[in-house]
Amino acid sequence: MNLNHLRIFVSVAEQGSILAASKALGVPKSTVARQLAQFETELAQPLVLRNTRHLRLTPSGRRLYERAHCLIAALEELENDLGESDDALSGKLTVAIPSEFAVRWLNDGVAAFVAAHPGVALDCVTSMAPLDPVKRDVDVSISYHRGKLADSAMVVRSLVTMESVVVAAPSVIAEHGRPGSIHELTTLPCLSTLTALEANPWHFLDASGQAISLKVPARYRVDSSTLLIAGARAGIGFAIIPRHFCQPWIDAGELLEIALDLTPAPLEIIAIHPDRHGITARARAFVDLVQSRLRQEPGLI
Repeated sequence: MNLNHLRIFVSVAEQGSILAASKALGVPKSTVARQLAQFETELAQPLVLRNTRHLRLTPSGRRLYERAHCLIAALEELENDLGESDDALSGKLTVAIPSEFAVRWLNDGVAAFVAAHPGVALDCVTSMAPLDPVKRDVDVSISYHRGKLADSAMVVRSLVTMESVVVAAPSVIAEHGRPGSIHELTTLPCLSTLTALEANPWHFLDASGQAISLKVPARYRVDSSTLLIAGARAGIGFAIIPRHFCQPWIDAGELLEIALDLTPAPLEIIAIHPDRHGITARARAFVDLVQSRLRQEPGLI
């Protein structure tokens, strides 16, 4: 079996058209069509049914794709590893990191990574808003997450987790009392995010460890942990915040921790790659550095 033909077939199956596969592979459309036809001749059976508008796999094509796409992904990953070593990383690397997160923990680490690898050219986007790595052409996005991960073709790697707590200022407790269940929060003033954490940071874990999403009223929505803490201290409402961020104000009595019937879901810091095919050695090395730096911080697991 011709592996190059197999690679082209897998790309056509994944991209949905010969034109899209030619763009993804960086080869002429005529080459993709010719080699796909040669592959079908080699196997003596049709793999793709196509007309001027649509393309779909035959039953044999579906069976072959289900068996072969993981093999092609593994081969491409091996090619990336052979083309790059950790001692001689090279090429462009585009990463996205939440701004406050980068300033707090990763300034020196990111700079040290580029200094240690002169062949790497780094573009770093700093934003609290979630980025789609595919649409923004980002090699890896470091992001916050709480709750259940949505099903996706993207590759997600958990780096560290942070314990979360629900807090409020003493003035909020004096006016509204201490809620004992999460459902009481649905009628109380709360703080939320605007776009980060999919605009809803309020997730809890039930007795089986399953994440439960809670919608709460919020007239103060910000994509900044610093602004969340400031809003909670100002008495705007209840907030769910990583303990690591707000413990000094709990210790000082400016924020009070609220015990509820369910445990707040931890905040995860995750790395997101667009797909398994594009995880280069330089991208893995960068994520390894981020995880190493984070695990040196007390309170992060």
